[in-house]
Amino acid sequence: MTEPSDRDLMGRLAAGDREALEPLMERHYQRLYRIALAYLRRPDDALDVVQETFVKAYTHAARWDGAAEVAPWLTRIAVNQAIDIYRRRRRRLGKEEALDHAAPQALAVGDPSPERRVLGQEIGERVDSALRILPERQRAIFVLRHYEQLSLQEIAQSLDMSLGTVKSSLHRAVARLRERLQGVRS
Repeated sequence: MTEPSDRDLMGRLAAGDREALEPLMERHYQRLYRIALAYLRRPDDALDVVQETFVKAYTHAARWDGAAEVAPWLTRIAVNQAIDIYRRRRRRLGKEEALDHAAPQALAVGDPSPERRVLGQEIGERVDSALRILPERQRAIFVLRHYEQLSLQEIAQSLDMSLGTVKSSLHRAVARLRERLQGVRS
């Protein structure tokens, strides 16, 4: 017996079948989490994004266009949720805040030297800071392209944008990041 397609599951969900949500979540949860985490850089916020994405997918399943692909539709919901959480966080804090970083782990044989690890962490912090100043859509496009390795066409479909808009936004994002990260070398 073959597993139902995403479209079949969405059709069942639109008809009110709650059982169709679990297989959709199993298929898309990790990918949506990675996108949200790359965008927000906070695991708890990324989990909130994924949960809210599936809540919205369930409550708005009847609005889904049966001819559309499910993965880009879910991605669009997740990106919009991540943008909303980012905006709320910025409004609540009134300023940018430092990103949380994982606690340093014990060095294993073959790991980079402590100096190299500190340099890598500093570079990571500069990249995170540069990403935060990008406009929201540019940041979303950059994250989908460089963290999720989506094609430009997949990004356009996921964000419901024209291919030309995606290309120009990605170009502007990369240019801004290069400008902000001048002189950074690992």
